Amino acid sequence: MQAIYDYIHSIKSFSANARLFLLASFAGALYHSVFSVLGNLYILRAGLTETFLGTMISAASFASVLFALPAGLLSDRIGRRKALVLAAVIAAAMQLTIILFPSAVVILVATFLGGAASAVMMVSGSPFLVENSTREERAHLFSISSASYTISGIGGSFLGGTLPLWWARALSAAPASLVVYRATLLTAFFILVLAVIPYFLIKETSVVRTSASPRFSLRLARPRLIGCFVIPELFMGLGAGLVIPFLNVYFSNHLGANATQIGMIFSVMSLITTIGVLGAPLLGRKYGKVGATVLTRLLSVPLLIVIAMASNLWFAASAAWLRSALMNMSNPLVGSFTMEVLEPSERATVSSILGMTWNLGWGISARLAGHIMKTYSYSLPYYFTAVLYTLSALTFYYFFASREQELTATVAD
Repeated sequence: MQAIYDYIHSIKSFSANARLFLLASFAGALYHSVFSVLGNLYILRAGLTETFLGTMISAASFASVLFALPAGLLSDRIGRRKALVLAAVIAAAMQLTIILFPSAVVILVATFLGGAASAVMMVSGSPFLVENSTREERAHLFSISSASYTISGIGGSFLGGTLPLWWARALSAAPASLVVYRATLLTAFFILVLAVIPYFLIKETSVVRTSASPRFSLRLARPRLIGCFVIPELFMGLGAGLVIPFLNVYFSNHLGANATQIGMIFSVMSLITTIGVLGAPLLGRKYGKVGATVLTRLLSVPLLIVIAMASNLWFAASAAWLRSALMNMSNPLVGSFTMEVLEPSERATVSSILGMTWNLGWGISARLAGHIMKTYSYSLPYYFTAVLYTLSALTFYYFFASREQELTATVAD
């Protein structure tokens, strides 16, 4: 009950800018949840292969890597609001292009440009939340920001699973046909258009223009500390890229799930993950942000093995639900911990570096995973991910377990 009161009190104290950002994030994630159910299946139905899926995902990731540093400069130069608006508009346009013209070249170009827009969103988001919140609000704000993605996933995944049935009846076509998938994604696209509006309503804060604000710079005062964040993040990106982008393909092609079942699985996954993410501050207070991060990441590892070995769809889905909740519990803890440890002048730069690191790992492993699934086995990537997630947890513990109190004492609001 106290936890619920804390959240209500924190939400009431959030700034208008923070609330608008959360609203935009929620609507955008609602669309992407629909796409996460059907996007890969739509592309496969258009005649492309799992290997191409890996290439497509890599294109987005490598674009994020290439544009992360310029995105940090852009975000500081034009301000967080303009950067977010620009990125949201470009990202929406590229999504529409992919839906309307699902050919290999068009998809790769649109995905690359969309990845560049995502880089701007990525490096602007965390500094924006820090600049529009107090230290007391921050843990709850980052948790709610993460939860907005998972909460929207409940509705988005449900829509992704049920809308094809409605369109199949309306168009007298098979639920798994290309035309039905396209109609569903176009319907969901209107949600993405609505997600852009709150960014236009955000008011630029003066902190972006002050000398104390988180400005992008290639000069790092504490490169060794930054390296301590980079190494676990690289392991996480490599591990995630092997399995997360292909979950719907794994359930469909390996375990025989249809779109409705995948939508249900993803919807329940989002619900359980939301509960876990909202409970992250409690876990952080009990074990510390570092301890809670390591604990949840290690507990998720055996569940990856269960998914890989499962031959029953719902047994694998149950393991995936719990794994997602445990792994995503660490996200707001790591995000809040990282931003608080860093000096304001380091935040934009390090946000870019960590985003680059994640996307580099994600892009490399996604390309490999597409080839592995097409050539060898749908299950094999899960074993590699288990090893990489373990390394991420252990290195994060090694770097920060004994330094958490010292580092948090250096936080500059």
